[in-house]
Amino acid sequence: MFIRETKTHNKKTGKVYVKHTLVESFRSPTGPRQRTIMQLGEIPLPKEDWPALASELERRISGQPGSGLPGFQAAAVSVAADLAMRGFGTRARLKADNVESERDACFASVNLKTATSGESRSIGAELAVDAAWKALGMPSILKELGFSAADRSMAEAVVAARLIAPGSDLAAWRWMREASAIGEVTEERLADAGRNQVYKATDRLLARKDLLEKHLRDKESKLFPAVDQRLFLFDLTNFYMEGQCLGNSFAQHGKSKEKRSDCRLVSLAMAVDGRGFPIFSKVYPGNIGEPATLEQVLREAGVIGGEPLLEFARTAVVMDRGIATDANLALLSEHGLDHICIERGARDRRHLDIFAGAEADPEFTVVEREGGHTIRIRKMPADADGRVEVLCVSSARRGKEEAMLARWEERASADLVRLCESVGKGNIKSRDKITRKIGRLEERYAGLSRRFGWELADDTGKPGDVLSMSFSRKALVEDSPEGGNPLLGAYVISTTLGGLDAGEIWSLYMTQTRVEAAFKSLKSDLGTRPIHHQNAERTEAHLFVSVLAYHLLNFIEQRLREAGDTRKWSTIRTALATHQRNTLILVDAEKAIHHIRQTGAPEAAHLDIYGKIGADWRMRRSHEIVAKSL
Repeated sequence: MFIRETKTHNKKTGKVYVKHTLVESFRSPTGPRQRTIMQLGEIPLPKEDWPALASELERRISGQPGSGLPGFQAAAVSVAADLAMRGFGTRARLKADNVESERDACFASVNLKTATSGESRSIGAELAVDAAWKALGMPSILKELGFSAADRSMAEAVVAARLIAPGSDLAAWRWMREASAIGEVTEERLADAGRNQVYKATDRLLARKDLLEKHLRDKESKLFPAVDQRLFLFDLTNFYMEGQCLGNSFAQHGKSKEKRSDCRLVSLAMAVDGRGFPIFSKVYPGNIGEPATLEQVLREAGVIGGEPLLEFARTAVVMDRGIATDANLALLSEHGLDHICIERGARDRRHLDIFAGAEADPEFTVVEREGGHTIRIRKMPADADGRVEVLCVSSARRGKEEAMLARWEERASADLVRLCESVGKGNIKSRDKITRKIGRLEERYAGLSRRFGWELADDTGKPGDVLSMSFSRKALVEDSPEGGNPLLGAYVISTTLGGLDAGEIWSLYMTQTRVEAAFKSLKSDLGTRPIHHQNAERTEAHLFVSVLAYHLLNFIEQRLREAGDTRKWSTIRTALATHQRNTLILVDAEKAIHHIRQTGAPEAAHLDIYGKIGADWRMRRSHEIVAKSL
């Protein structure tokens, strides 16, 4: 076999189109001939590697083992062969389907006026989730763990429900029965699945949590080798709960990150690797402090005091400022672990003069970002402990913080004006009452006394009463003479990786957004909150199913990114929602009623997604005569 290049010219535009085909020479009764084996499109290889690609494709088509190519060449040729074989396999299956269709053709005379359809169920997103479920080896590991075919099918359906129709376990059961064809995709049909089977499935998955997480870590590290194998990205978030949850030890009142401190909360700590895949998760009570979780998570993940879950987890811990206390940094140093974090507190004021001149300072490196935004970064000399600081100024962050500060000052000023007017009108006279109202304003606006000052003029005729109140805006140390605050949009990254330059340190810290993206997906795409369960075990199972669903979500998005597609799961889910499976109902000339269960023909947008993630949309068609028409 060999590769042939064909060029065609468009006479109107002058454009040249190049086509490559894999060609085979053979002997025929009339002499030597050639035939096309497959279309290759564009080949991402230099011409000298074409013979090696032709040999590799011939080996794969004929099922021969081994390639015998040198390592570097083998890798490049293998990638090109994978792309070619993906399309070849699809065409071969379609050709076989056509042959089978002709052989099994079934003809009947039907009354077209009776044609209708029913039992329409979604199938598009289900096929995508099923492809990810199988690619991550979930059927095989669940079988090893003693799950029956029915249990494996229910487990897949429960996780798929969290991805496709986020909600409670009860809502998942209704979705399986009334809206989705997931029960026709799984190993066994789930048409008669009871509600309690959903709860049993989540409980059984939780009982195998450690083994399932280990399997997924190993599988994902093979499917998506990490570009940077040095990161242990850690963060903690909380979810609000419905009801009193009196028997739930995880449900506690605390500071909600979603402004729902009126509800009881449950916390989830999660570490992800450099590719965004979870490597560890643990549920905590909702009132636990962020700093208190780090040591326990590091120990349970084997990063300190044990065998690491993954090799790269021993190198650098990336965390947000809420976790980076002095005690935690000392803990990492004690165990020889590097760290990258944003410094806690107002330490950026130590570099006020440098931030004020960042625009004209040649020691700052400018990093261009999407949307025309810039990041200015400068690496400072290491201190006595070997820690390095990187000063960062983000134009996007500055704009956001300026808008937030302006709104804060406008609202605080308006409340102070109203209080002053009330005092001036004599509605409030008592100094104690006025002081209490000012105290409430300070609770509402953190830092009010730092930004504003006020004076109370006593009523000389009535001791203890106030005649008038006035306030003024204070000038702060960081306020520049030109106006504005140079610390807006500024932050300081602290790290022990002193051997890296400023850009590398900043890029590594920005990987923290991957764990933040995981939490965002858990709360929005996967509908994890609010949690309705009233006992601790069910709450933990609910969160673990969400973590499993996130593994599948991240797999799908990674596959899309490999194909140059940057769409998120929410967009993909919407695009696939129009692909349906339904029952075609026909009445023939003998008045027999035919029910044909089939999957609709996918549109171009559906095929594009299926091809990129490796999902097979073809499903078996069933045909039965259910009754005779009267």
